[in-house]
Amino acid sequence: MKAIARFFLSLKTAFWLFFVFIVFAFIGSVVLPNNLAFFSGIDDTPLFRWLSDSGNLKLTWWIYAMILMLALLAVSTIFCTIDGTIKGLNSRNLILKLSPQVMHLGVLFIMLGHLLTASIGFKTDMRIKEGEKKVVAGEIELYLEDVKVQTDKQGYYTDWEAKLWWFENGEKVKEEVLRPVHPLYFGQFGLYFKSVSIEPEPSALIRVCRDPGALWALIGGVFLSIGGLGFVYGRFSA
Repeated sequence: MKAIARFFLSLKTAFWLFFVFIVFAFIGSVVLPNNLAFFSGIDDTPLFRWLSDSGNLKLTWWIYAMILMLALLAVSTIFCTIDGTIKGLNSRNLILKLSPQVMHLGVLFIMLGHLLTASIGFKTDMRIKEGEKKVVAGEIELYLEDVKVQTDKQGYYTDWEAKLWWFENGEKVKEEVLRPVHPLYFGQFGLYFKSVSIEPEPSALIRVCRDPGALWALIGGVFLSIGGLGFVYGRFSA
């Protein structure tokens, strides 16, 4: 156990993990542009689901390698945070010594948020016709009451909106209007307007997302900011 602790507490370990991560990222920067058709859907699906569906280890192995490096870096950060906190509690300048550990916690929360989104997140594009109801997930349904479009003199769309009903377990929960720059949020789900069509019949293309890691990433950002401010304060007050 002591050997494992020494390994993950070593700055050399962190350096080499970062270096190997950068190497794999560089490989990915070469592989991805040369296979744009294959990677075209990577931003439209949670990462782990996309990897599972892609079924091409020859083109995706570097992503798995980067995930492994991030996991090892997370373990190293946990060891360093625990060790730094224990040592920092005996320091006279408590703020200066503990601020980096607070920043470490922020990084870990951000990594946790991305892990949750990549593993159990939800993202899909739904084409819904006016007067149609579609299943979002489980017992959750979305109904499009009507679509309104504004056009200029040339007939180009200048603005549009969709009146939506949100159903849970067969009961209408909420009624809202979705616009291009005004997304809607229902619980864990976010709705974003992608496009609208009038011909041959009124319909809307809506992106539905569930991002379970967003809150954790936000908490991580707050911890990171507090830790950074604390470190600056501790340096000037030392």
